Amino acid sequence: MSVTDRRDVIDVLAGDHRAVEDLFQQLETGAAGMDGTRKSLVDAVALELAWHCTAAQRYLLPLARRALPDGEALADEHTAEHLTVEHMVRDLEGKDPSDARFEPLLAQLIAAARGHIEHEEQITFAELTRECDRGELLAAGEELTAARRRAATSEPAPTAKAGPGGLAGLASPAGPSGPVPSVVDRVRAVLSDS
Repeated sequence: MSVTDRRDVIDVLAGDHRAVEDLFQQLETGAAGMDGTRKSLVDAVALELAWHCTAAQRYLLPLARRALPDGEALADEHTAEHLTVEHMVRDLEGKDPSDARFEPLLAQLIAAARGHIEHEEQITFAELTRECDRGELLAAGEELTAARRRAATSEPAPTAKAGPGGLAGLASPAGPSGPVPSVVDRVRAVLSDS
């Protein structure tokens, strides 16, 4: 990989934002997922948001804490936003689109995620670009990209047709029926192993 091909952590996470926004727009226009259901599209959103929140916590926020004058406060604010989004993902994950609470929960999730994305891009990304060493941003981006590659190859995905970043197996794990851990918890587990 040449130096010009390298993506820093901000580029990688901004790519997650674009993927999430694309999924939101599909949901808002009434599109269905790969299997023809709205639920599969929501599952793709849940996976992408779970990945993004977990990755930002692990690879972006430590840089903010170290490099920015208000880094502790900013990272704490993002952590709270991530926890709110993760809580909404968990709530939505267990609902069927026919549930009367599904659409209101989805609308709340979209609004919260869009607010977070705007805050992250306009403030955190801009400040880190200005204040953080470019080498640190590139190193974090490479670590994040490598972790995502490892996650894509370590998770069996026999029932998944596609998914954000190759992590489709995390959205619908194979296994016995019964309570299945949230996609948020599965993503955290995969990233903690990398």
